[in-house]
Amino acid sequence: MQSAVNPFPDLPTLVTARLILRKVTLDDAEDMFAYASAPEVATYVTWNPHRTVEDSRTFLQGVLDRYAQHVPANWGLVLKATGHLVGTCGFMSWFSDHRRAEIGFALGRRYWGQGLMTEAVRQVICWGFSECNLNRIEGECKPENLASARVMEKCGMTFEGTLRQFVFAKGRYHDVRLFSILRKEWQYGDGGC
Repeated sequence: MQSAVNPFPDLPTLVTARLILRKVTLDDAEDMFAYASAPEVATYVTWNPHRTVEDSRTFLQGVLDRYAQHVPANWGLVLKATGHLVGTCGFMSWFSDHRRAEIGFALGRRYWGQGLMTEAVRQVICWGFSECNLNRIEGECKPENLASARVMEKCGMTFEGTLRQFVFAKGRYHDVRLFSILRKEWQYGDGGC
């Protein structure tokens, strides 16, 4: 059995009906700060709200460093209608030998409830299975993060269970709910790529 194809030396641009998923740049700092400074957006993630545009630049530089190191990193989600970065989505971890990866995402508050993240996650799942030879894609969210759980369910992911005190962030341990989708469960063209 072949390992998963490592896509990170040259992460491609992906396109959906309303979004462009592309590599981030330092020029995205103002757009990122506009959403990442909101406490609501940072509630369920491991990072704190950005306090300054410089915090957003530092975050973006970290992503750029990951691109350069050819390790998992997020795409920026650019709204076609405005050309603005409104969130991120991508693989947080990658296990080539096991053909498994973990997906993660964040979206600006004013774009919640519009189906944009479902659109992005479907595209990333489709790309992972069709182009990277993955067999399993998983995602996690805090139990109280019902919106992220719903995104994963709408993308065909199955709830597998709660991992107790699985993540240490913001000074304490957090439970996370684990979701996954297998290649055999995924349907090509099912609202994705």
